[in-house]
Amino acid sequence: MQYATRSDIVNIYGAEYLEDLTPVDVADPQAAVDQALDDASAEIDGYLSARYDLPLPRQPRLLRRPCVDIAAYILANAHTRLTDTMEKRYDQAISFLTKIAAGKAGLGADEPDADLPATGSVSSGEEGLSFSARPRRFGRNR
Repeated sequence: MQYATRSDIVNIYGAEYLEDLTPVDVADPQAAVDQALDDASAEIDGYLSARYDLPLPRQPRLLRRPCVDIAAYILANAHTRLTDTMEKRYDQAISFLTKIAAGKAGLGADEPDADLPATGSVSSGEEGLSFSARPRRFGRNR
């Protein structure tokens, strides 16, 4: 799944930015941009796979900008047009993805439903759910 498109790059940073990123010495500049977006999406999947089953059921909006920034880094690095700003954006994208992989951040409204294993006893009866836990070990009257 590609998390961003060429039009996302244009919408976020402008058409001139995309033109500056695109190598002029390649046979198909559009293919180069598409390949960078595919590579960026694959890099994102590498982080997401630590926490989620892939492919995700929906395309998270929260991953659009990291995908654009990683793709820009890939394109600029390919033909020595990398700036400090691009490198900072790349580092921020990787930092965010690392937090997602570690469970310290999520995908917001597009967070997939998770099947969490039960740690205690849970039963579903006619009355609804009921929970049980081990007896308290500490308290005021013990």
